[in-house]
Parts: sequence; C-alpha cells; structure tokens
Amino acid sequence: MKRRLSYDMSLPSVRLVPKTCRVIAIGLALMIAIAATGQPPSGKDLPTLARETSPSVVRIVLRDQTGGELGSGSGFVIGSDGKIVTNYHVVHMPGATQAEARFTDGASYQVQGVLAIDPDKDLAVLKLQATGKEFQVVHLGDSEHVQVGEHVLAIGSPLAGFSPVSTEATVSDGIVSGIRDWPEHQMKVFQITAPISPGSSGGALVNSNGDVKGVTFAQLVGGQNLNFAIPIAYVRPLLTDGPTKSLAAINAPAPDDHPKAETLPSGSYTGMWQSSRFAVSGAAQLTIRIAEGTANAEIFLTGGEVTSADLSGTAHRTGENIWTVQLSSKKPKLSVRGIFRGNSFVGDYTYTRFLMLDQGQWILKKE
Repeated sequence: MKRRLSYDMSLPSVRLVPKTCRVIAIGLALMIAIAATGQPPSGKDLPTLARETSPSVVRIVLRDQTGGELGSGSGFVIGSDGKIVTNYHVVHMPGATQAEARFTDGASYQVQGVLAIDPDKDLAVLKLQATGKEFQVVHLGDSEHVQVGEHVLAIGSPLAGFSPVSTEATVSDGIVSGIRDWPEHQMKVFQITAPISPGSSGGALVNSNGDVKGVTFAQLVGGQNLNFAIPIAYVRPLLTDGPTKSLAAINAPAPDDHPKAETLPSGSYTGMWQSSRFAVSGAAQLTIRIAEGTANAEIFLTGGEVTSADLSGTAHRTGENIWTVQLSSKKPKLSVRGIFRGNSFVGDYTYTRFLMLDQGQWILKKE
C-alpha cells in the first residue's frame, strides 16, 4: 500500500479610466496585496498567527496499561487550567487507559481525565494534570458567520510519531471552500483546502485574526484537498468544570456489548483506500465477522503493494449500531483501526515493510 476513511506586477498608474476598468484595477490591487503578504488585507500575517497559536496546540498520545503507544492526534488548549479540545475518535481507542499532551516547547503533561464528550459530533474536552500551571490558551471565535472563501490555518500534528522528522504543530493554510451537511453526524461542517493528514484530527482551524473557528477532523479519500473541520459552535455546550471520567472508563465496552446478531457488522464492505504518504489509492473490499468481542476480517485491495490480508483483533460496541474495531496482521505487517456506523466503515491503516512506512484511510460501504 502506498500513498493515496486530509489547507489555502506592479500597481497600475493613476489615470482616468472608465468605471468598469477602475473596478478591475481595484480587484487586481487586492489580489496583489494578498499574494504579496500571504494574507487578506485585514488580520494578522501568517508568521504572527503561527507564532501566537502554535504554543497552545498539542499532540495527544494514547497509551495502554503497560505504557505502550497506541496512537496519537491533536488538540488545543481552551482553558488556562489545562482544558483541551480534541476529537472523540482521538481518545476513544480500545485499550487506551492513559494519555499525555505534548507542547511545542517540549513540555509534557498527563491527561487527568475527560470532562465531556459528544460522540455524535466527534468532540471531547480533556483536563490536564498540572496543578498551579497557567497555560496559554486560544481564543474561540464565532463560527456562525464563517464565509466561503475565508482564509484559514490548520495547526496540528500530522503523522506525528511515524514521520522520520518531527511534524508537531505543523501549520498549513487555505480557505473555507464550502459549508456542508454531514449527515452521519447530523451537523454542518467546514470544507477546507488547508491540508491535513492522519494525526491532524483535533487540531485548531484558525482565521486571520487568530480566532479558532473549528476542529479539524476528516479527510475525504479519492480527491485533492477535500478536508473538513467541525464548527467551534458545537464545542461550546461541552465546556464544563464538572468531574472528570478516566480514559479507561471512556474506552470500556458498553454494558450491552453483545446485542442481537443482526446488529453486528458483518459481510462485505466495499469502497476505496488512499495513502496519506504516497500518491497511490485503489479499490478495497473488507469482509468482517464479529463474535464475543473478537473480530476477524479479510481484505482485498487493488492499486498497491498489498493485495490481500487476513486480520484479527477486537471489536467493541460504542453506541447504537456503532462498533469500533482494531485489527492487525503479521504478514503483511498491517494494522487497521476504524468505526462501523450503520452500513459504513471509516478508518485508517498503518503498513510497514523494512524501513518503509505507509499510512492512509479507508471509506467503505456495505454491499
């Protein structure tokens, strides 16, 4: 499997011209100003935005009971006492019992617990264990008035821990290219051109004034710069000072972990995979069987190095018709993590062979 469920002449001399020409000249001057400064005429320049915002963006690392790293994502600080916003799918990982937040200055703090979650909107608010520490925070903006064409920055940690170089607090810029309905989560989302990758989930989407307008969370495979962020308005109802829950409690199987067989994900799901590291994608078919919390699957792929694999692992019910699975195979060395929701499967994969590493995403539908 290789790279493929990841934004942004001289002025005319002064003379009398017809009104239409004056409008064109003004438009050209505006375009030149944006191109020359890397920003719209109003707002902060890009280096200032990056410098002011990056210290509040963190990499969140999930670990199991033994301290082994299970995965990572991004987040950002919204409270000086250590409140952090991220995606629910970043912290909702089978076997994860502890987590830490790593800052750009090298500091690292343990996650004390989870303050609030909204699985339907894919959001979570965490609390860091840092008594007496005052953190630099981001400013939450008003996402209700975001416009298509608005300039934005995405800041996060794409492929952190897997890349041969540090990618924490990566800054990319683009525009809001659309405001879409996301039926699966019953919400509006921002479509953005600022590039994101696996690991960027939970990162900050910032406008030219430095206000956080959204939470980066998804990338559509099979296209270019089809990236998405959750409007910050959906975060506000989760802001609370109540008691925290442990990560172990959040990731424990639901009490009704053995529903009727007909509600279990089963059979064949087809769609496509796309690498986040190489310009490669292809068709994918996954056949899954789940019983007693154990999952077994076969995959068949086109367009990449791996053409088939038998995988096994765990499956946990995390909601009505929602199952989280973690699968792997030894040969080829492939791991798959994802969520079955109704008749769809969205997930990511990691494939290694000698010194080569590939990561990417899957989006599949039941046949």
